[in-house]
Amino acid sequence: MILHHLVLDTPTLLALAGNRQVSALVHRAHFETETRLWAPALSVLEADRERLGIAEHVGQLEVLHIVDLDYPAVLAVAEMHRDGVRPGIGAAIHAARHLPEWGAGALVATVDVKAYKGRGVPVLDLER
Repeated sequence: MILHHLVLDTPTLLALAGNRQVSALVHRAHFETETRLWAPALSVLEADRERLGIAEHVGQLEVLHIVDLDYPAVLAVAEMHRDGVRPGIGAAIHAARHLPEWGAGALVATVDVKAYKGRGVPVLDLER
């Protein structure tokens, strides 16, 4: 039974290349079947724009599952973007809020907690 659903945003995907906490989270998900990691497709794309090769790296991680961008997500991300939220952050917020088929609450696991202040989404701070 999966107990922990963690959504990785753009800053966290960029931190895959050297942040100990992010690496430990990926390692944990590999060995603990109750933890599942998710990355919104838009967050992956945004991270790859900043650092070429991230998309391929994410694709090689067996424990990282991609959340597709459907039309309701596009609308939600566009609305958040108008309010100054980066698209990859908006996609993570939408994913954490709107995937009830997971059967458990989802958190955004991030190295940029301040991006989520006042957004009403639970966050796991990977910088503590």
